[in-house]
Amino acid sequence: MAAMIHQVIRGHRINFCYNELPVEGRSHNKALHITVICRDKVVNRVLVDDGSGLNICPLSMLRNLNFDLGKVKQKKVNVRAFDGVQRDTLGAVNLTLQMGPVEFGAQFQVLDIDTSYNLLLGRPFIHMAEAVPSTLHQMMKLVGKMKS
Repeated sequence: MAAMIHQVIRGHRINFCYNELPVEGRSHNKALHITVICRDKVVNRVLVDDGSGLNICPLSMLRNLNFDLGKVKQKKVNVRAFDGVQRDTLGAVNLTLQMGPVEFGAQFQVLDIDTSYNLLLGRPFIHMAEAVPSTLHQMMKLVGKMKS
């Protein structure tokens, strides 16, 4: 089950506690997946990956979100996938993601690929949102501003 955004903290201190560990404790080896709302739809299997230099939206997810594909900005970027293969993106889209009570706008590179995730949030999102992900605790905590 995907982790939800645990909490939004006002201030400058984030802690992860022992009692916030998943049932499996430290023995799990799961990637961090969260659930968000995008374009009024619940989107699960959103991979939070601080190893990625891009936010990625598979073309199939854009279609599921009923996004007008004519609005994909023709901003091609060459991406090297985990398997070392290089691909050109189809362009970029801006999407608004709701996480708990907070909304964030983020730019995603669109790729026509099969993935195990619906969206990938990389360092551009993590840094912009002032998010602190913990794969160990299977949660992400946010220190940030509410969108006005």
